[in-house]
Amino acid sequence: MKITDVIAHHLTYKAKHPYANSFMYNRSRSATVIEVRTDNGLVGWGEGSGAPDQGALETHAIGKSPFDYEVIYDGLAQGGRNARAACGVEIALWDLMGKALDKPVYELLGGARRNEVTAYASGLFKLEGEDHAKSLYDEASRYRDQGFLAVKMKIGFGREVDEEIVASVRKAIGPDIALAVDANCRYDVATAIDVGRRIDAYDLLWYEEPIAPQDVDGYCEIKQALPMRLAGAESLQGLRAYRELVQRRALHLIQPDISIAGGFTEGRRIWSLATAHHVRTVPHMWGGIVRLAATLHWQATLPDDPVALNPFPCYLEYDMTENGIRTDLSPTTFLLEDGMVKIPDAPGLGVEVDPEKLAKYAR
Repeated sequence: MKITDVIAHHLTYKAKHPYANSFMYNRSRSATVIEVRTDNGLVGWGEGSGAPDQGALETHAIGKSPFDYEVIYDGLAQGGRNARAACGVEIALWDLMGKALDKPVYELLGGARRNEVTAYASGLFKLEGEDHAKSLYDEASRYRDQGFLAVKMKIGFGREVDEEIVASVRKAIGPDIALAVDANCRYDVATAIDVGRRIDAYDLLWYEEPIAPQDVDGYCEIKQALPMRLAGAESLQGLRAYRELVQRRALHLIQPDISIAGGFTEGRRIWSLATAHHVRTVPHMWGGIVRLAATLHWQATLPDDPVALNPFPCYLEYDMTENGIRTDLSPTTFLLEDGMVKIPDAPGLGVEVDPEKLAKYAR
């Protein structure tokens, strides 16, 4: 089996109801879905954050076997510098290998340690034209009623607003549902500490990205000042970008995104670095259906560390925002059942893309 073609499908979905994090309104969602074709007719699907140029594909991918995935990835990524572009191709290669062997990807990665993962509802943005605290209360109440065991909300709007909206969400979900907050890197160190102290009373699961992930000294200062878990690093690309952050244990948990950090190949390297330094890995997922499927396969393989009767959950970020690239691109769905999402067990990633929907969202 040889690779004959790599096609990048650049997709856009326009949001009907814009929603904001701490620095911008999301009026559309985009994704790069990668289609890798082979000479035996099999097609693999991946999702990345861009695509390598044609020259790089001709040199490192076309004519090679998908089973040369690591050589292909390293050639395209060049030491992690182009991980965003390479990871969509890399994910598609694993899809192809699974289909060729009639095995789900998690088996090729060494086997599943779980057949379902605890999901947290990732949403609770600022809705355009709505009362902020009230709309969050209503949305969080829906997630409670749908059976989520955890939720994550957006903060970063200033200390008084953050305290008000965190209180509103905690009131909606009650004391037994875990609550994480995400500031999307909008604070300086002093403000991050101030906000953290104000919202600590609401029993947080973690405090995500109060500052930029490159500010390792800043995270160490925040970690010393606050009692809650710190999380982040979703935007970093490649193993080396994580090195100092992990070696200095600036975060309690890192959140590499399989479609940004470098697919399964680089993601597993990052996990190895993190686990060697006793830093937990909880993958980030905010994208389309192919990225969601790939994340589930990866999370199926991540071991509990330490092993315990009641380990810290390997939480799945279950994106609840409006995005047809996640909800409409494939007939496959990953539904919440009793707060959990099952790992797909069909060959490859277990997702096939609808060509009509692919054309619908192409830009």
